Amino acid sequence: MMTTGGFKKGKVNPYQKTAIQTSSKEELVLLLYNGAIKFTHSAIDFLTKKNFADASKNICRAQAIIVELLNSLNFEVGGEIAKNLEYLYSVMIDNLTVANFEHVTEPLQLNLKILEKLQSAWEGVLQQIKEGKVAAIK
Repeated sequence: MMTTGGFKKGKVNPYQKTAIQTSSKEELVLLLYNGAIKFTHSAIDFLTKKNFADASKNICRAQAIIVELLNSLNFEVGGEIAKNLEYLYSVMIDNLTVANFEHVTEPLQLNLKILEKLQSAWEGVLQQIKEGKVAAIK
């Protein structure tokens, strides 16, 4: 397989591809949170087993997702919320870097707490959109 930017370029799971292509912007953010949580859990498991190579791969995947979330912030529309998210995403990126270089799980545990709260809040937003209480992103 070819690598691009440190990531393997290969076949994409067709179900994931369909989920991504048919999701709203709000649902995509939730998918990104879910992915970051999954890769962070995997990194913790690998670090616990002293499998630093696989831990690093999962940390890099989580980091790529959080960088994508950071790059997608819209400060004009998001205002103070976007600024707060920028701070949280920056903290999480720093935590991932520390975990990767020092082979420690504590920064990853902190990231999980942040990600799970963001995931829960975003699920609430999606529910409000479905109920017509708030407008979707255009």
